[in-house]
Amino acid sequence: MKVNKLSVVLLMVFGLLMFTTVNAQTSDSLQLDLNTALKIALSENPNVKVADMEITKKEYAKKSAYGALLPQFDLIGQYQRAIKRQTVYFDEGFGMGGGTIDPTKYTTPEELFVMQTVGKMFAPDPEKAGEGIQMGRLNVYTAGLNVSMPLVVPSLWKNIQMSQIDIQLAMEKARSSRIDLANQIKKSFYSLLLAQASYDVFKETYATDSLNLESIKNRFNQGVVAEYDVITADVRLKSLIPSILQSQNMMKIAELQLKMLMGIDSEMPLKVIGDLDDYRDTMFETIVPADTSLINNSDIKQFDLQNEMALKGYEMQKLQFAPTLVSSFNYMYMSQNNDFKFSTYRWDPFSMLGVTLSIPLFNGGQRYHNMKQSEIQLYQLSEQRKEVERGLKLSIKNNYDLMAKSMEQVVATESAVEQARKGYQITQKRYETGMGTIVDVNAAALAITSAELQYRNAIYDYLAAKADLEKTLGYDINATN
Repeated sequence: MKVNKLSVVLLMVFGLLMFTTVNAQTSDSLQLDLNTALKIALSENPNVKVADMEITKKEYAKKSAYGALLPQFDLIGQYQRAIKRQTVYFDEGFGMGGGTIDPTKYTTPEELFVMQTVGKMFAPDPEKAGEGIQMGRLNVYTAGLNVSMPLVVPSLWKNIQMSQIDIQLAMEKARSSRIDLANQIKKSFYSLLLAQASYDVFKETYATDSLNLESIKNRFNQGVVAEYDVITADVRLKSLIPSILQSQNMMKIAELQLKMLMGIDSEMPLKVIGDLDDYRDTMFETIVPADTSLINNSDIKQFDLQNEMALKGYEMQKLQFAPTLVSSFNYMYMSQNNDFKFSTYRWDPFSMLGVTLSIPLFNGGQRYHNMKQSEIQLYQLSEQRKEVERGLKLSIKNNYDLMAKSMEQVVATESAVEQARKGYQITQKRYETGMGTIVDVNAAALAITSAELQYRNAIYDYLAAKADLEKTLGYDINATN
């Protein structure tokens, strides 16, 4: 029989792909199991690093909140140039008299003399009584130290409490990112194992069918079987090539996704240790937790922390109605001059110490309306938490059901694989004795392939559901599967 050239080309391409795959697996690769993948991902994944940096960021914010309670020191320097100096008007006698002096107010003649003299000095000039006096100089320099410190500011104290909760929330978000990453790593790792298992099934089937095709060709050359059997076996063999190529492509996609989650170079070769069959026994040995209280669920914990922060925010809005007391001190030097001869300037010091009491009275209702907004936010968070909790409980139930269903499927498909192999052997013997047809042989071979794929898919479904259940229950990450 003449072999079709296209068949030869396809077989050569397929053989090259198989050689490339085997060569890649035997080259210098990163030996990877699930625990190693988790460790690398938790140390190299960018999302985890960002979450850890967010914790550090919130810690600095807390220190900043504490800093608001400490004294504030400011060095102040100011220069002012008078474009038009201020005009000042004085009352008669500059407020010191300028009129008649009562002698009975003074006990000695010397005091009476002094006051009469001063009164004459400050007495207004009738010709210039309507004119003012320009005060100050053109250049005014001020430099010194200003110190302020809050004594009683309730809102600052509440802000410190909120910053502490904010740190806890950032830590819980970092924990959540680790849990999510571990879930993705596990499912991606299991997907890669499933793709490899599918590839192995198709490759084994291809090898078996290749031997079967050679046997049928030999029997055809001996005139034992018809040409139809050769054609059917050849078509059967070629029909496996697209499935093999698809499983290879799925392996590459799953490997690239796993590398991306781990935060490693996509060009780094990997060699995955183990296969899905290794998890078969652990399925029936694992004790599935019955606690569905969601105490450790990260989403619920974040809602509780957000609710606590919103409650503190509401209390801080109420404290906006409270009085505040702030102390202040400044020590300044001032110089006033009309020229720029700095060496001749005279600097005069002055200082002040004081406290400021502020009692809020009315600001257009802003404080009241802000407080009502905080009340509504508390109610919103409460309702959202109920909805999230219902969804999580439903997810737990679904995962439990899927795990139980997958375990049943594993047991059923195990039996199906054994029966399919036995059926294939019987069919093969019947064909060799002339009691069966090639169609029966192909159907039996297809049954084996289908049963083995279903068996491995059932294991994957169990492992994926278990990973989702662990994520929902909020299992801490300890690099174990």
